Amino acid sequence: MTIVYKKLVETLNAQETYGYITEADREALELPKTHQNDAFVIAGGTNQIRCQVLNLEQTRRNRRSLEQFYDAKYIDVRTGKKVAGSALFSGRRTRNKNLNSENLRIYRGQKTSKGRRSIRKSRYPYQQNDLVIFDGEVYRVRGMQNLGAIVALYADKNLTADVKKVQPYLWRKGVCEQLTS
Repeated sequence: MTIVYKKLVETLNAQETYGYITEADREALELPKTHQNDAFVIAGGTNQIRCQVLNLEQTRRNRRSLEQFYDAKYIDVRTGKKVAGSALFSGRRTRNKNLNSENLRIYRGQKTSKGRRSIRKSRYPYQQNDLVIFDGEVYRVRGMQNLGAIVALYADKNLTADVKKVQPYLWRKGVCEQLTS
C-alpha cells in the first residue's frame, strides 16, 4: 500500500497529509469527527458554505442466507431469566483453537424451548428495507412472516400487515440513498 500511495501522490501531483494534522485542524474548527468533516478540513475548508451530504448504502438484490438457526432457550440458574444457549457455553467453537473461557454450561437450568432451523423455500415479494404504503403511511419492511403472507414493518411498536393490504412504494435494491430512521 505504501508503494501505491507514493506512486499515486507523484502521478496526481498531490500534497500528502497525515491524520494528526487533520485532527488538529478539525478540533481547531470545533467539528465532530466524521468522514465528511475530515474531507472538508483536508480540502482546506474553514468557514465555507457546505453542501448537503449524500450517504449511499448497498442492499443486495437477493439475500443469500436461506437458513436461520434459532438457539435453544434455557433458564439461567444465577438470575432465573430465560437466555439463549449460546450465552451459557464454554466459548469453544472449534477444536483447533484454544478459545476456552469459563464454562457457563453449569448455569444452564431447565430447557424452555429447543433449537430450531428455519429454511426459506422461496423468494418473497417484499425484502428487507423495501418501502411500502400501509394505511396511508410509508413504512420500511423489516421482513416477512408466515411463509410470505405477513409483512413485518419498522414502527414504534411491532407492526405487521397482510401482504394484500400493502402497496409497494420503493424497491431498495442496489445502491440507494441511506435512510435516516
